[in-house]
Formats: sequence, structure tokens, C-alpha cells
Amino acid sequence: MKKILQEGEKQVYHCARVNVAVYKSLPLVHAAGTVPGLHQIDLLVTDRRVIVKGAILGGVPVAEFDLWYPRLHPRGDCDVLAQVVLGKDPWGSQHLHLIAWARRHGPLRSDETHLYLYTDEAERLARILNRCLEAEPLDAR
Repeated sequence: MKKILQEGEKQVYHCARVNVAVYKSLPLVHAAGTVPGLHQIDLLVTDRRVIVKGAILGGVPVAEFDLWYPRLHPRGDCDVLAQVVLGKDPWGSQHLHLIAWARRHGPLRSDETHLYLYTDEAERLARILNRCLEAEPLDAR
């Protein structure tokens, strides 16, 4: 993932491989998976926000979500991370469920956005993100 941090923003954690991502903001539902060389999904956690990026063919961006922590959003039209949940599907796979509020959206997107991220590190990421949502973010170590 190309680093897209703002001045003074610090990386807390980088997950270079999200196996599957599902995005739901009614009426739209979109799903994508990581296929080496074809499609890649990255997750970057910083001290200000969560960035989820999808890219094809080695880096051509196709989707990006910036979910800002409530006390740190820079402007009124950004998406704000409201809740982080560690979920489990009926087959036993853990996933990270991010719930965000869209401050501004079009007709094909609702106020609430749900991202379901299936990664081998879902439990650890849930702990890190819940700490980041607290008043003082902590380092991932």
C-alpha cells in the first residue's frame, strides 16, 4: 500500500492482506477477495483513522475507505468510525466488522456503512482498533 499519511499522522498497524472484504451501505453491497497479482486489499491503522484500499493489477486503485476516529475527523464530510466488532460467521471464520457513519453521501449510499474484513488477524485488529477509539490511542505493540 502506498503510504498516504497526513503530516504528523503515525502508522499503528498495517495488514497487507485482507482475504475478503464485504462493503454494505444500502442499497449497495459489494464483495471482493485478494487474488495475488490480480486484486489486493490492504488495511492500514493510524493514530487518526483506518484506511482500507482495494487495488487491481499490482496497484491500480479501485476502492478506498477512510474511516476517521470520532474525535479526530478533519472536516464535516468524512466517514467516522463508530464501532469495531469481532464477528464470527456460521463456518467459524472470524472477521472484523467496522461500522461507520457517512457524513455526506449520494443516492446509492446510506448514512451507515458496514465493512466486513476477513483476515487472519481479525482478533488482534479488533483489540488495536478498539484501543484507538478510546480517548488516547495506544501503540499496537
